[in-house]
Amino acid sequence: MSTAYVSTVVGALACQRDSYLRTLTTKVVGCQELLPEKKSKKASEPVTKSYEVELEDTVLFPEGGGQPSDTGSINGSIPVTYVKRDGLIAKHITTEPLQVGSEVSLTLDWDKRWDHMQQHTGQHLLSAVLDRYDLPTLSWSMGEMLNYIELPRAMSAEEVAKVSKEVNGEIKKATAIAVEVPKDKDEVNQEKMPLDYDVNKGVLRIVTIGKLDSNPCCGTHLALTAEIGAIALLNQQSVRGTNSRLFFLTGDRVVTYATMAHSVLKTLNANLSCQTDGICDKVAQLQMSYKKAITKETNLMKELATYELRDFVAKFKGGACFAYVYKSDLGLDFAHNVTREVGVYFAEEKVTDKTVVVLTGEGKDGGACIVIGEKTDEIVSELKKRLSNLKGGGKGKFQGKISAYEKGQLESVKLYLDSL
Repeated sequence: MSTAYVSTVVGALACQRDSYLRTLTTKVVGCQELLPEKKSKKASEPVTKSYEVELEDTVLFPEGGGQPSDTGSINGSIPVTYVKRDGLIAKHITTEPLQVGSEVSLTLDWDKRWDHMQQHTGQHLLSAVLDRYDLPTLSWSMGEMLNYIELPRAMSAEEVAKVSKEVNGEIKKATAIAVEVPKDKDEVNQEKMPLDYDVNKGVLRIVTIGKLDSNPCCGTHLALTAEIGAIALLNQQSVRGTNSRLFFLTGDRVVTYATMAHSVLKTLNANLSCQTDGICDKVAQLQMSYKKAITKETNLMKELATYELRDFVAKFKGGACFAYVYKSDLGLDFAHNVTREVGVYFAEEKVTDKTVVVLTGEGKDGGACIVIGEKTDEIVSELKKRLSNLKGGGKGKFQGKISAYEKGQLESVKLYLDSL
């Protein structure tokens, strides 16, 4: 008679009963090979197999409630890259199969768990403080560095400063955080519970932060608010009507972010030859200089286009029906300016039997190609035979992009254009 193994339901997992538990010995309940999501583009590349492993219990948290999945290992050598919740069951994604009924040792990636707990508990505390300002949390997201809380409106700078002071003050109080399982589930607001989680068969957990906050949550949390360390409130971003995302980070990420920001500032200090308090003025000066340079370049480009037109007109008056210009160091803006001048000339002089090609760029950087005039279709057809990376189209004229000039193609095109 075979032994039946049963999984612990999500809500009562070892990682949820004790967020600080790092290892666990358990048994394999099930193991199923997963079909690859997509075939390898190269037949020679081996397809990596993956398996969905179900265990009696786990210290690895399955993604949910805005908290990413834990990672870890089985028996010290088999990596667990992701843990998902399938209804009431946690399933571990591995690269090796495991024998059902075998005893295994689970090890948690503690640094990642600690980071996730700091961010998640920090979010609960921040949301609780925002409730004082009648700013309910509509949703939230934990990123690799920055997190955000979505609010029904944007906060004023004064509000952000006040909330920052209050939430960091609550951290210093070292308030105890507890997880409770209510006897009567019906008395708890279950609006935010996942639709595929059977509350009647599962476990409804309430995370409380002293008397400050109490909310249903499946995630792993810290024991004290002091362990959050600090919360830094950053920028806001408008989304969906009046809604706004308030970006923040907590715990060890605050130090990491500050170190990263300091490194950026030091680089700017060196590149701009100024102290930190002078960066904004320096950038403003550079922006002004850049705008002036762009204006000057635009005017010069227009002037250059008129000179090119004069050359074309001189050739046309000499009996030519075709003219072209090639510039290796210019791009689409130059081509547009030239063909704009040519278009005006064709219209004003009622020219119908001439054709102009403007070609730019070189090498792997590619370039632009615009053809305007009577023989546009014929010339474009020939150009495409010589330029394998030429793509484009248009009505009345052809505008194309050359993603890259392959070896010998530019020379071939020039020989062809010179022959016209």
